[in-house]
Amino acid sequence: MPLASIVGHARLIDLLKHAVDRTSVPQSLLFSGPDGVGKHATALALAQAINCPKRTGGDACGSCPTCVRIAKGQHSDVTEIDRGESASIKIEVLRERLLEVVGYRPFEAARRVYIIDPADDITEQAQNALLKTLEEPPPAAIIILISAFADTILPTVRSRCRRLRFAPLSDQDVARVLVERAGVEKAKARALAAVAGGSVSRALAEQSGDLEDDREAALALLQAARGRHVMPRLKAAAALAKHDSDRRDREALGARLAVVQAMLRDIGLVHANATASIGYADDEGAMRDLAASFDLRRTTAGFAAIERAHEALARNASPKIVADWVAVTL
Repeated sequence: MPLASIVGHARLIDLLKHAVDRTSVPQSLLFSGPDGVGKHATALALAQAINCPKRTGGDACGSCPTCVRIAKGQHSDVTEIDRGESASIKIEVLRERLLEVVGYRPFEAARRVYIIDPADDITEQAQNALLKTLEEPPPAAIIILISAFADTILPTVRSRCRRLRFAPLSDQDVARVLVERAGVEKAKARALAAVAGGSVSRALAEQSGDLEDDREAALALLQAARGRHVMPRLKAAAALAKHDSDRRDREALGARLAVVQAMLRDIGLVHANATASIGYADDEGAMRDLAASFDLRRTTAGFAAIERAHEALARNASPKIVADWVAVTL
């Protein structure tokens, strides 16, 4: 997938294409931003653009053997490193796949590209071992760290990387990706995008039904917040922070907070008599019921509170404390 095919992030894509065209791509990069907004796809597209023998205008052709093999994860000079079945990316893995081989010449391409995703899963020991390589990468190597929680990475690591911040996608862009690349019907794609918080992966999870528990927990929190008593709110907050999925606690709470935020937006649409645009169409009755307790001013304040909660999670705040704060603040 060439850089030109990446949906959204036009400013960042133009910046990368310009850097490729001038052969001035920084060798240590940090792609930060929410899950499911195209960071990994952009990293692979950048690896293609750097190494494509038919490159024009700073972008890959997307169809030559080099581009195809990179897209399929089969190119010898493009290495993707993740935690696999482990809970973290340990120093042994980083040594074997990067630190001990990063100085080798490319086998066939112009540059060797290493993509570490998610970089916030690298253990502290492994991050410290990576410092020197990030500060002085070999001439033929480019290292790309990808993280949804970049502030949890060691400051010494962050300071050695050029950071590119990826924002959530617009609802229109999420819907476009769902239609064009996941084969979702247009009307359903629009509905999924409305509750995805700018994340394609979250929209796909919603489609598969994986977020049904998230929806129930979010609705229970808003219903508990209708009253003035603190204990029901804290009980709902505990349920919001607890999950049975394979996601990390911070990631799971972030997804549920995005659902709360989507519901607050729907409550605002009720006040604006624009219910045709409600994302949680199946819950329109519940949104109308909640609108009696959440006037427009409270709804707007709640939406802003969720934004602050997301920021706190990105700064490595405790998910339980964040959930409790949201419950008391709403």
